[in-house]
Formats: sequence, structure tokens, C-alpha cells
Amino acid sequence: MQANPRTIDALFNSQLRYVVPMFQRLYVWEENPQWSTLWEDVVEKADLEIAGTETVPHYLGALIIEGVRPSSPREVKRFLVIDGQQRLTTLQLLLCAFRDYARKNDWKTLDRTTARYLANSDADVMERPDEEVYKLWPSTLNRDVFRAIVSGGSRGEVEKRYPLIKLPRKRKPEPRSNLVEAYLFFARSVESWVTQTSTKSGKTGEDCAFALLQALQQRFHVVEIALSEGDDAQEIFYSLNSQGRPLSQSDLLRSLIFMRAERERQDRDKIFSDYWSKFETPFWSTEIKRAGRTYSRLDLGLRYFLMAKTGQLIDARRVNEEYRRWVGVVPARYPSVREELADLVRYGEAYQAYEGASTAGLPCTDLRRVIADLDVSTVTPLILYLELEAGLDESQRTECLTLLEAFVVRRAFMREENKEYNKLFVEIIGALRGLKPESVLAGLRQKLLSGGGSTRRWPSDADLIEHAIGKPVFDPQRTSVLRLVLERLELAQRGKKTEGHDIPPGLQIEHVLPQSWAANWPLRGMVIPAGVTSLPYLAKDELKELVEPIRQRNSQLQTLGNLTLLNKYLNPAASNGSFDSKRAEYKHSVLRLNRYFDGLDGWDEAAIADRGRKLAEMMCRVWPRPEQAA
Repeated sequence: MQANPRTIDALFNSQLRYVVPMFQRLYVWEENPQWSTLWEDVVEKADLEIAGTETVPHYLGALIIEGVRPSSPREVKRFLVIDGQQRLTTLQLLLCAFRDYARKNDWKTLDRTTARYLANSDADVMERPDEEVYKLWPSTLNRDVFRAIVSGGSRGEVEKRYPLIKLPRKRKPEPRSNLVEAYLFFARSVESWVTQTSTKSGKTGEDCAFALLQALQQRFHVVEIALSEGDDAQEIFYSLNSQGRPLSQSDLLRSLIFMRAERERQDRDKIFSDYWSKFETPFWSTEIKRAGRTYSRLDLGLRYFLMAKTGQLIDARRVNEEYRRWVGVVPARYPSVREELADLVRYGEAYQAYEGASTAGLPCTDLRRVIADLDVSTVTPLILYLELEAGLDESQRTECLTLLEAFVVRRAFMREENKEYNKLFVEIIGALRGLKPESVLAGLRQKLLSGGGSTRRWPSDADLIEHAIGKPVFDPQRTSVLRLVLERLELAQRGKKTEGHDIPPGLQIEHVLPQSWAANWPLRGMVIPAGVTSLPYLAKDELKELVEPIRQRNSQLQTLGNLTLLNKYLNPAASNGSFDSKRAEYKHSVLRLNRYFDGLDGWDEAAIADRGRKLAEMMCRVWPRPEQAA
């Protein structure tokens, strides 16, 4: 490893190019603090240059590069940028803005001098002139914008290529690339400084621009660290992770994979296009919360991938480290980077099918909706294992997923704790690894049945029925769980001869005995004042004997037997009416859940408990629990 100070002139005024490898992230520097701080430093040195005052060099930080052996005598000398791509890109955009301002004013010497810092000469003898002509060759996602800026030739052309777009009813314009914004920031800054300094100093604009360029050329240095053969570029890249904006786990993991691709001399653009580009989408960059922490979907998906592969719980902050340990075994897990990326994409597509699905249009029988409605995304690694890793055929996989669904639905209905799900489901992966496909179902059944306590037990039929009859199950914060259960119970009552198996969208949960029951639902022949129905202890002497019956009725209100589904048009009409008015309204419903009330003369606590038992018994059939492990 060799470290040497380099001026901006020495950095760019040679026939060479700096290539940003695919493992590097996007250009992320912004006006505050990076561009504005750099410009303040430039202005300070330029002012001293105008005044003729000597000054010490200003160091911009380290640039770590690794030379690459050319593939052809015609190829322009190439260096991989291991660290420093953000400042290197920013300097190029500043120089481009200066060149375009000089070109606008027809300052030919300044134009030609700066142009040499942006482009290599003799394109006609290069191996790949479209690429090698540029002193800086960014990673794929930044490349087109960078080329458009450098080739534009003027601020006006860049603004024409990347105009501000304002959408209707939005106060702010749509965001542009940071590369465009950086170029325009420096274009405005150069023009403003030259104009003001010329007026203030009495010098010509061209003289002021010369001073500015000279300050840039000679007063700004980087420490160029050139890696020698045997230096571990990957370790050096990781050691600099804390510099500037922290790298995410997926940033680090991408670096690991694409550094190996460089060593394998893979076509980096091709493998990026074929594989990793699928992860450079808004879906994967979207940040979501899990257990109080925020992660990008890519970080989370990579964590789930690793848990499915290892059967071990992976700390979200150590995904890259654990991946390096897992993939670095001998013999290698993958023959090449291509196979490795292909596997990641395969898992990514499966993960996206669950995490990215819109549950609004999914039927209640779709496992993706079950996971979303129950908010049990921690089961995803186990599902990925069963779908992609366990070697199951379609029938075996369906049996396993049906078993898993029954476990989580029963527990969610009974409001059992799910705080240990992340550990439980990864432990199950570990227990299933190594089993033959025909043994996986039995292994899964045994693990699910062996759990105990409120965090892991699989509720029995008796537990579920008792809960349905005697415990409140309605909660305004958990309506998605209950709606899913009621929809499945509706389907369970339909036979093969029933026309139309789809559940209408937008159904709402309805209390048959309404929550505000005072006006239309007498108790033991007496109309109870509204205040007393909600606060029985306020009952006056003549109602004291009804305090317990009031409480009993209120406790039955939220149980399963008192709940049904109605569409939004029927619900308001039926809301707080008497049972006779509700029954008449329910006749408009096509749901089997509501046909139950057709032949009833009344609705009381006993009727609620009876229906609750019947629905709970139906739940036990829809989501059966094996009596014992096979």
C-alpha cells in the first residue's frame, strides 16, 4: 500500500480513469453539509489566490484506489475506487460546472484546461471509447445521468435534460438526481462568485476564474492510497464504513459480492444488469419498521435469506458479518458470483411475493393476506425455507403451510403473545434442516406441538371454544384478524353448489346485539338508561338487581357469537336497531353468516353463547390442530 498526496491537477491531468465498482452505493452527497462546505473551502482559497497570499494545502480526505491489469494495450489505464467515490464525483461535477461557465464566456484556455480533467483524449484509439473517454466512470445507476451532465456542455442543456417537474396539488417539485442538483449548485456558485469578485476586486471575470481554477488545481489535495497486490480491498472498504454517511448492511453485503466478482473477472455490468439491478427499485429501498427499528426492505430481505439458509437468528446489525462467515466456508457454497446472485434473486422474488403483495384484493384463503392481517411477518423466513430450501413437492409444501397457518391463526384469535415468534420460527428451520422432504411435515408438526406457555403453545379445540364463548374478541385495533376469521367461517358454510365463492370486499364487522343497546334492547322487560348500560354501578335502587345482568350482557357483546359481517350500505341501517329490524335488514345480505338469524325469534345472551360455540367448532375444523405429533 502506498500513500501519496495528490493535487487535483495530478489526480485528473493524465490519461487514466477511475472506475466506481458495482459494490459502491449511489451518489448520496447533498448541499448540506457536503457541497456547501466544499464550496466554502474553495472560495476561501480562491480569495487568498486573488489577494496573492500564500496558503497551506487543504486536504479533502483519502482516495483509496486499486489498479487493474489492462485487458488490452488499447485500454486506458484503470483504477477501481475502493473509497472516495463521493468526493471524487463531487470534484468532477464542480469541474464540469466550471468548464461550462468558461465555455459560456468563451474563455478558451480555461475551457480546454478543465476539459482535460473530465475527458481522456484520443478516443479513436481506445478499446471502448464510449466508456474510456470519461475520467470518472460511475456505477450503473449513476452512469447515464453523469454522462448526460458532462456531455451537456452548458448549464442550460442540463436544465433542459432534467427540468423541474411540478405535479398538480403538490407544493414542491419532484426530486431530481443528486448528481444534477450538485452540478447546478456549483454552476450557480461559480457564476455568483466570479461576478461578485470581479466587481469587488476590479479584475476581469476571466482573471477571477483563473484564480479560482488555480486554487482548485494546486491548493486542494487528496491522500491517494494505491493498494498493492495482496492488500485486502474488502477489509479496507469495511474499515472506512464509518466515514461520511454510514453504509447499510445491504451496502456492505453488495460490496462483498461485487469485490469477488472483480476478482473473478466477471463482466460487472452484465451481472449487475442480470441480477443485482432487481434490488435497485423503490420496493427494496422502502424503509419499514420492525420491532421499533427501521430497515430497508433489502436489509430485511437479506436477513430473512440468511435465517432461511442457516436456521439461526441473525442480528439485524450483523447481517453482512454473518453472511461473510456463512458464504466464506470451504468448499465454497456457490461455484461463482453468478450462482450466488441468482440464488439471492430467487429468494428476493419469493420474499417480495409476501412482503410486496397488496392485501386489499386478496381472498381470505391466501397465506399472504393471513400474514399481513395477523401481522406475523416473522414467520417469513420459515415460509421461505419451506418453499425454496426444503425440497418439498407442491402437495407437501401445501400441507406444511396449512399446518403453519392453523398455528398462527389460533394463537392470534386467542391473543396469545407473539414476541418469541422470531426465535421460534428460526429454531424450527434449524430443526428441519437435514430432514428428507417426506419427513418435514412430521418434523414441523412435532415442533409446533411441543411449545408451551403463552408464547409458544398451540391452543387446543377446548381452549379455542372456551375463549370464543367467554372472552371478548372484538378490538377496534385488531379488526383485520377478526374480519379474516369471519370471512373464513363464511366460506366454510358454503357448499360446492353455492354460487359465487368470493367474499365481497369492504365488509365491516357488525355487533348483532349493538354496543349501544339501551334504547331498543330491554333487559328482563325493563328499558335500561344509556348511562347505566355503560356504567352499571350508577344504577338506582329499582335497577340494582340488574347490575350483574347488565355486566353479563356487556361481556357477551364482544364475543364471537355476537359478531357478523355486513357491507357498508347495510351496516348503518342495522346499527343500533332492535333485533326485529336487524333481522329484516340482514335478509338483504347474501352471507351465510347472516342467514343464521332468519328463523330466530329473539337474540339474548344464551343465543350469543350458542352461536359462539358453533362458530368456534367450525374454526376448529377450518384450522385443525393435530392431537399429537406423528
